[in-house]
Amino acid sequence: MNKKRAAGVLATVVAVFFLAACASETVLETSAPQTTAEPTAVPTPTPIPYEDFAGAMVPPADPERLAQLTNLLSLVPENFSSTIFLDMEFLRSNDTLVSLISPEILGMDTALPSIATGLVDSIAVATDFQALSVITPFQSNYAIGDILRLAGGFGLQLGGDGPTTYEGHDVWKINARGTALAMATANESTGVAASGQGLSAEEVRAVVEGSIDAFDGWSSALLDTAGLADLLGDVPSGFAGVVLSECETLPLFTGMQGLPGCTAVVVTADILSGDLVVFHTLIGFTGQDEAASVMQRAIEALEDQNSSHDFEDLGVRQEDGNLRVRVIVNVSKFTEVFRLFSPNS
Repeated sequence: MNKKRAAGVLATVVAVFFLAACASETVLETSAPQTTAEPTAVPTPTPIPYEDFAGAMVPPADPERLAQLTNLLSLVPENFSSTIFLDMEFLRSNDTLVSLISPEILGMDTALPSIATGLVDSIAVATDFQALSVITPFQSNYAIGDILRLAGGFGLQLGGDGPTTYEGHDVWKINARGTALAMATANESTGVAASGQGLSAEEVRAVVEGSIDAFDGWSSALLDTAGLADLLGDVPSGFAGVVLSECETLPLFTGMQGLPGCTAVVVTADILSGDLVVFHTLIGFTGQDEAASVMQRAIEALEDQNSSHDFEDLGVRQEDGNLRVRVIVNVSKFTEVFRLFSPNS
């Protein structure tokens, strides 16, 4: 059972740029033929940075996986500005990934009892850094009541005589070895847990009720952020990712003086052949001029990170009012590079 108190954990990410890679011909200088002249050396062509990515086709999200992710993120209220998500079912099916990546390793184990993480198919963790509260939406084939009964065998204490109801949803109060938690059912396959640093049981329950309100459409959700849903649908689906509505929290650009005009960031990570992981990042701006004004500084920030983390490949380009970034790394570097896209506290 994880004893950590919930605080901030996360959130993320990234930026996307356009470097127009124009191929240039190399013109060789020649001189009049002389019998004693040395052969003219042929200069080595300069590699064109990001040439492959400049014109590469990037597929959109898989519709079925996008629907599942959107359902999960619908439980995140708008005041939770950063969210990390993991496809636990995919991780468990990949021997390489399951040994390297887990909610605990990524600091995502703050609001859901650790015994329960092995029973969910997908999980997200969202943080309200001002209120120091954390919510954990999750999807599972197990009913929440069954999960809690199993977790009860590991010291989880349920308050009262079972769940109470809120707007037609079951809500449980939980005591996890002195830490107040609350858990609620959103629908048959989706639930949410909540906790907070220094929050009482009633205050934690209010946090989980706020999550249910966002899910039911009674209050604004993170996905209501202007342009965010479009960004989410325009990146390939992955086994992990980050969604941000506050661009300045992205560690990747800590050294930059803000990202004027930035509206939201979405990052996804997927596995490639050859033990490689690809990070796709899409950063939205209020217009093309705003995206263009940030592009060069973003490129410099990425190149600086490249010198520290030794990316296998790096590509940046502008797409109208968005910046798109693609970073490829060895799978062994996933955790350290993922932190560049994940704000934490």
